[in-house]
Amino acid sequence: MQSIFGIVVILMCGFAVQAQTGSSSGSTETRARRASVVAADAKEDEQNSTVMNDVATSQPATPETSNQTDDAVPAKDEKRSDRISILRAQIKNAKTEVERVRAQRTLVDYLVALNRRSEAVEELRSMLLAERLDAASYYNIGNGLARLGDEEKAVEAYRKAIDARQGNYPRALNNLGVILLGLGQLDEAYDALVLAIKQQNFRYAEASFNLGKLYAARDEADLAISEWTRALAVQPDHLDAAVALARAYAVTGKTTRALELIDATLRRTGKNERLEALREELSANSAANK
Repeated sequence: MQSIFGIVVILMCGFAVQAQTGSSSGSTETRARRASVVAADAKEDEQNSTVMNDVATSQPATPETSNQTDDAVPAKDEKRSDRISILRAQIKNAKTEVERVRAQRTLVDYLVALNRRSEAVEELRSMLLAERLDAASYYNIGNGLARLGDEEKAVEAYRKAIDARQGNYPRALNNLGVILLGLGQLDEAYDALVLAIKQQNFRYAEASFNLGKLYAARDEADLAISEWTRALAVQPDHLDAAVALARAYAVTGKTTRALELIDATLRRTGKNERLEALREELSANSAANK
């Protein structure tokens, strides 16, 4: 029988479609997949943040059209260079830390849009050195670093966010747990995720989904199933939890229950190619094993 750990592998591959592309490096793909897990819980737009929101939502620069003249491209490149120079000057001349970080936020967004990701990471790291930012600011810096693949600094940012709220910051705890899970630090990830769930009175679907993945990584099938069941009880349309739970049922020989779960989820969500493909796959496997 396939190990429950196989569920984690399947799930992580599922997240790959959300990750950045453009590199064939295995380590880069792994970092991107880890970071993409954060996306599900990084949607929170912190109202009082003085710094960046989720940088991964920035769009790439608009490509030049084919009817431009030969000198149009260098002109645009020069304009971009000027814009970056202006922003860096604003950062250097900022009178307050808040003013400086706001300018850095704009610069990071611009660099990401231009696909100058390494520069964006360096700017985020610089922002992380600020000592008087609010919790939401550190949280959003963590989101940016996680999305850009800098897990270690993302951990630092989330810890600062949590400390700034005296430990009571469930979203930051969840994201911290996700990154630590990806880094293989399972005990610390467990502590962060369990605390996040407790702080939300055990009604935090995303954290329960991630805790289920941690249990799966430990080959603790029953606990993983229990946590994914909790996630769906809190949020019945949580697609990732439904997929994970259905696969877990199938792996443990409960294919009929898996199919019933998929059907129930489809009734809630309507047509869904991912769920329908999973149903077809599990039905075919069941028929082949008879």
